[in-house]
Amino acid sequence: MNPCDRAPAIENAAQYIEGSLSQLDAERFEDHYWNCPACLAYLQALEAVSDELAREPLPQIAPAPPPRRVIAWPGPAWALGAMAAAAVLAVIGIRTLEPHQQNPQRAQIAPVVSPQNPPSPQVPSLPVQQAASQLADLTLPAFAAPTLRGAAVDAHFEQGMAAYSHGDCNSALTALANVPAQDKQQRKAEFYSALCRMHDGDLAAAEAGLRKVVEAGDSLQLESALYYLAQIHLAQNDPAEAHRYLARVVSLQGDMEKRARLQDQRVQLLEKTNRDAGARDGK
Repeated sequence: MNPCDRAPAIENAAQYIEGSLSQLDAERFEDHYWNCPACLAYLQALEAVSDELAREPLPQIAPAPPPRRVIAWPGPAWALGAMAAAAVLAVIGIRTLEPHQQNPQRAQIAPVVSPQNPPSPQVPSLPVQQAASQLADLTLPAFAAPTLRGAAVDAHFEQGMAAYSHGDCNSALTALANVPAQDKQQRKAEFYSALCRMHDGDLAAAEAGLRKVVEAGDSLQLESALYYLAQIHLAQNDPAEAHRYLARVVSLQGDMEKRARLQDQRVQLLEKTNRDAGARDGK
């Protein structure tokens, strides 16, 4: 097996750090770098450079005289990123040596830029104190009606789930509230009612409903109830409690294991970023 050439990290790391990747691309990148030491090391190195930039802003740079000849930059995108990182490290080194220089009238450092060759993009700095609510997945999951022939379905449940499938949570809540407590669909009715309340923004009521589903024990809705409890805590900016619920989803090793594992990695990375930002700001 050939070793990874860091191409996924070179292509995605900067956008991943600044949060501009789509959710699907971010999850694919996380799934790769979590199992790839080369790409993980590249991402960590880029974070370190970003931290250094945040602590030591670049000095004011004087405009350069027109160049005598055009200097061609390397063509591939990864080469531009490498040159940007090298330039950052060079500036940091110069700032470190400044106290030892005797001549205060030192020359300004200016890049050579031509109209045909724009400068390489700067490495983005890490966002400061990101909110956990940005990671919350509050999208209503799809409902698949049972297809077993002869299976009796309560009329209120059937009516409620028809409204739920059309995004009409108000009608769904009204119908699902009439499902008899002894009906075998009652647990599902509680679960989907809680999701409707989550969708409507009533997070406290949604959490109470999902807790009832979890406390009832093993059911087809247990894994999803734990996952959406994690989403509610993320929306409330409580990443520690969200991590606890996501870890329980992973431990069940069900259909949502991979989804929960990837999101938990993002939660832990966000917490690390916020801790580093807090330490940098002296908090």
